[in-house]
Amino acid sequence: GITHIHTTDLKRTRETGATLADALGLGMAVYDPRDLPGLAARLRDTPGRHLVLGHSNTTGEMAAALRGESHGPIADMEYDRLYVLVIPREGPVSTTLLRFGAPWAP
Repeated sequence: GITHIHTTDLKRTRETGATLADALGLGMAVYDPRDLPGLAARLRDTPGRHLVLGHSNTTGEMAAALRGESHGPIADMEYDRLYVLVIPREGPVSTTLLRFGAPWAP
C-alpha cells in the first residue's frame, strides 16, 4: 500500500528504494536530510502511505520530527530498523519499531 517514496540523494538509499519504486510504478522524491522538519511537514500534508529511506543519523530524528518515538541512536553498522508511524488526524502518533534478520550486536 505504499503510495509515495522519499529518499536522500545518496546511491545506497536510492538503490534501496528502486526495486519497490519500479514494482509499484512510483517515482522517488529526493529530500534534503538537513531539512527534516520540512520533510515532516510535507509528509503530514500529503495523504497516503509513505516510505522514507534515511540514514543512521537521521532516521530517529525523522521519527521524532513526525512526533513519533526515535527509539534511541542507531549505530553506523546497524541496518535492521524499520519504523512504522501512524499519524492520525487527531491524537498521538503511534510508533512501531520492526527489526529484520539476526539481532544486531555492537
